[in-house]
Amino acid sequence: MNRNTKGALAAGAAVVVLLGGAGSFALWSDNASSTPGNLTTGQLKLTAVGTPSWKDVSANGIIGGTTVNPATDFLVPQDTWEYTASYTALATGKNMKAQVTVNPGTAGTLPTGVTITPTATVAGNAATGGTAVDIAPGAARTVEVKVTVAFADVTGQTSQNSAVNVSNMSVSLNQVRP
Repeated sequence: MNRNTKGALAAGAAVVVLLGGAGSFALWSDNASSTPGNLTTGQLKLTAVGTPSWKDVSANGIIGGTTVNPATDFLVPQDTWEYTASYTALATGKNMKAQVTVNPGTAGTLPTGVTITPTATVAGNAATGGTAVDIAPGAARTVEVKVTVAFADVTGQTSQNSAVNVSNMSVSLNQVRP
């Protein structure tokens, strides 16, 4: 091998040793961190408050006062009875929207002439009434639930000794996306 080739090889080997072995070849780098903080989830809660009650709200002929005891009083044609219960609904969180829904929970077929109408109203909300009402996020809201049982005027012995089972009534609070 000639001298120039040997010299070039020796110079190349020296460069490789300097760059790779000595660690003098470097690129800059840096890193940083941030502190995003802690997150907390919102809440959706429905709580029954007070004592629910039944009362007679018939348009005509209330006999014996307005208090109704469903275990001992009997619904007759032209009666309208109303069940009232109160709840506290709480919905918190960004983008939270919730809805209270009332299901009268009737079991079986209703007797002829009997209708059941559930409604809910929310204190402080502009739009209230119906079987489903919206709950605005923030402070707890009072929800009043009413289930009206009306017995129309029927003839003969229609619907005598018939059960009107509303024992499975339910009120639910569910999140809905805006």
